[in-house]
Amino acid sequence: MKVFLFLIILLFSFHVKAQEISEINKVLEISDMLGFEKEIRIYKDYSITNTMQILRMYDEGKDNWKVYKYSYSKNLNQVTKIDGLIFPKESIGKLKPKDANLIWLNLLLTNVEFLPDIERVEYKLSTPFIDLQKGEKVLNRKKVVVTDGVGYQVYIKNGKIENNFSFYNPETYLKYYPKVDELIAYNEILSILKKEFNL
Repeated sequence: MKVFLFLIILLFSFHVKAQEISEINKVLEISDMLGFEKEIRIYKDYSITNTMQILRMYDEGKDNWKVYKYSYSKNLNQVTKIDGLIFPKESIGKLKPKDANLIWLNLLLTNVEFLPDIERVEYKLSTPFIDLQKGEKVLNRKKVVVTDGVGYQVYIKNGKIENNFSFYNPETYLKYYPKVDELIAYNEILSILKKEFNL
């Protein structure tokens, strides 16, 4: 019962943080609505600090991609840093241009348009076993609970398809549950973003 209550408190805290996104968007001066046909926003919340990172990638049309990374202070309720990336159309010296559309397609390969909140797959994040309690065989579950870590809230629009979902500590959980498809997908998204944008 204590573990169940702790999980409810933990999930509630991530839900409350998701509700704060509208306030963060006001500070960033961006709409809550995804305004472009191809757009993704990822809000990365560190549970042990008062800082968030936000990544916004969108196509203004005709393969004119933009990426912005924001650092946001929850204490000060303000943006502390903004990095922008405009994709060049041609090589600059020895630097070859990043292919923004290829990055977008790689994100879509992860099924980011359809992924659920981690809460919807909680049942997969445990190991069932048969236990003996008071002389009777019962089904029990062993669950790993990560108390500190990083939470993510993702919003994506691809044409008429829109989705948003949240997850937390995917790298840690994947170590314990390597066959859970959603954890694999969450980690693939993060791998792409880390490689391409150092998020």
